[in-house]
Amino acid sequence: MADREFVFDGGPVWAAERALDIAARNDVEQLVPAERLGLQAAMRPPSQDWLVDRLSILWTQFMVARQADPRALAVWMAETGSLLGDLPHDIVAHAIDQAVRKSRHGFIPSVGEIRQFADPLVEERERQIERLTAMEAAMADPVATAARTERRAATAAAHEGRRA
Repeated sequence: MADREFVFDGGPVWAAERALDIAARNDVEQLVPAERLGLQAAMRPPSQDWLVDRLSILWTQFMVARQADPRALAVWMAETGSLLGDLPHDIVAHAIDQAVRKSRHGFIPSVGEIRQFADPLVEERERQIERLTAMEAAMADPVATAARTERRAATAAAHEGRRA
């Protein structure tokens, strides 16, 4: 699925048929639909309760020694929750952890700092879903399937011919 698997063999950067051939060689071609469904399910954002709890912990962790207006907390929670609420649950959890680990001078990580970790992961997951969708479409296409079967048979015959 990753680009780097296809770069050094003279082939295209990525193609569904090529990916299906590699998946077949690794005996995982049949898993493509389930993997796509799993990744799509993993794109669900966190529950509002989880996000509120997590942001409350962040606020408490970073603001414990500072005097804070309760209204400021409410505004910060609403705005931060709104700006992070579109991210998949596992990715936002990871991104918050990373932003806290990298935070400097004891300041609470900004939305931008959190998204700096999250956005590339979301883009990668979206690319994987797109590629799995293309692979699944190729698997469902009778013309592509016939060509793939013929190509694989010819490759197998060529390998057998070399062994003989």
